[in-house]
Amino acid sequence: MAKFELYSDVQLAKDLPDKGFIKGDVATIVDILPSPSGKTGYCLEFFDKKGNTLDVTIVDEDDIHYPFEHAVVHYRQLSH
Repeated sequence: MAKFELYSDVQLAKDLPDKGFIKGDVATIVDILPSPSGKTGYCLEFFDKKGNTLDVTIVDEDDIHYPFEHAVVHYRQLSH
């Protein structure tokens, strides 16, 4: 059973340097599937502030968490 729900917003728990995303960046789960490591994987879609897709990537469930209840949303320039 998946730990996270489809179409929910999650935050990265670690940096994804090859993609230019950092811990804390927010993405939406768009699919749930086995990851290359054999764990439950989540296909994440990252958006800019206008709703345009920046990238789609697959991560393990250990690489994400639900946003903190009292979180501050922060925009930053994507560097990739």
